[in-house]
Amino acid sequence: MARIAWITDSTAYLEADTVRARNVHIVPLNVVFGERSYREGEEIDEAMFYRLVQETKVHPTTSQPSLGDFVRLYERLKGAYDVGIAVHLSGGISGTVETSRQAAEMVGFPVHVIDSRIATYPMSFILKAGMRLADEGHAVKDIVRHMEDVRDRMRALFVVKDLTYLHRGGRLNMAQYVVGSLLQVKPILHFVEGKIVPLEKVRTEKKAVARVFELFDEAVRGAPGARVAIIHANVPDEAMRWRETLAERYQHLDVVVSSFGPVIATHVGEGTIGFGWYALREGER
Repeated sequence: MARIAWITDSTAYLEADTVRARNVHIVPLNVVFGERSYREGEEIDEAMFYRLVQETKVHPTTSQPSLGDFVRLYERLKGAYDVGIAVHLSGGISGTVETSRQAAEMVGFPVHVIDSRIATYPMSFILKAGMRLADEGHAVKDIVRHMEDVRDRMRALFVVKDLTYLHRGGRLNMAQYVVGSLLQVKPILHFVEGKIVPLEKVRTEKKAVARVFELFDEAVRGAPGARVAIIHANVPDEAMRWRETLAERYQHLDVVVSSFGPVIATHVGEGTIGFGWYALREGER
């Protein structure tokens, strides 16, 4: 059986115990405050990020890993593994996935690089789907095909509480920002072709949350099961209320609570919360 190196980037926010147990290799993206750059998960965590947001007047930005970061990793993995399988942040919002491909080609290490077309914990769902098949002894090509199938079923819905971050990121112009703020508009975001775009704009947060649950219900109704992540930006109590609501409504969901780490929180803002999920097929574990 092929020796597989599992690879992702820091925006998957994979649990530490899974990283250790499966020896997952993580390439960090960077958060930049002024002149100082921090490697996500190594030099900055969520607590430090939100503290710096409060203390500094400079709005943070982000940057992808360098080509050298990936080259150094793949040079090291080349002698220890037969093949790599990498899952990365959507190519629609970051060049990370393409940089990973380029580095693998330069080094001559065979890596199946999967564009997740999404962000945050759903990337971990894709990675874990591959790990389950690997444990069952499936061929690498079948593992990758299954991971891509899971990727294609993945969906996400998020409610943004503070329009400032979308405006700074160029996803709302000044007029939309001012009017939206005055009218208490809360955009519901989703991914289309790997890019984050507004699905609906709803007046008031309460109505936006209710609409997200309505859309989620429509998506999972009739499915034999679903793997679901509740993802939040520094609102853990609200995330737990969402989990309790799911537990009351559904008996067939596998639910985890995760968070937007520093890189993604830079772009969506504190208080953002939503779902990432994929519906299971009959017989799928």
